[in-house]
Amino acid sequence: MGRPRSFDRDAALDKAMRLFWERGYELTSINDLTRELGISAPSLYAAFGDKQALFDEAVARYEASPQSVTTAGKAGTSQREVLRAMFDRAVQEYASTAHPRGCLVNSEPKLEANRTQNCAITAARLREVAESAEMNNDADTLAAFAQVMLVGLSSYARDGANKEQLQRVAELALCVMGSPQQTEKIVP
Repeated sequence: MGRPRSFDRDAALDKAMRLFWERGYELTSINDLTRELGISAPSLYAAFGDKQALFDEAVARYEASPQSVTTAGKAGTSQREVLRAMFDRAVQEYASTAHPRGCLVNSEPKLEANRTQNCAITAARLREVAESAEMNNDADTLAAFAQVMLVGLSSYARDGANKEQLQRVAELALCVMGSPQQTEKIVP
């Protein structure tokens, strides 16, 4: 039987998540992780496996956190409300000073599968509310539009945009979608 851990695994995972979020997977080294987590490399490997396993666990933690924009869409009862809830959460979280700016999933190139899955979750939610929707449009196209907007908002936040600037862009996105009649002209 090995020695008990001398560190808080959850706290270390939070620190790793923030480091990956701030720097990205490729630019975060094992040395960076051990320094930030305050543990040795053997302790890191014993607790989390390799760098990829730690990254995967950090991403799962991020997606289950309050920063997750996809879960915000569960609140809406129409397609417009679903997208508004997601954009509102994105504006709040992407511009927050409590953690790195932007979105870990939307700013990390190697998380394409996560973005695809989040887009599918959004499309499914948009289909669920389509019956009473003021914007009864193709859910897959709307979900793709939302994903494009979220990636753009994340990049804009990482480049220094403040909450008000992000909010104006999110509002414009909702205006572009317009009423069902207007949107049909944009989205066939």
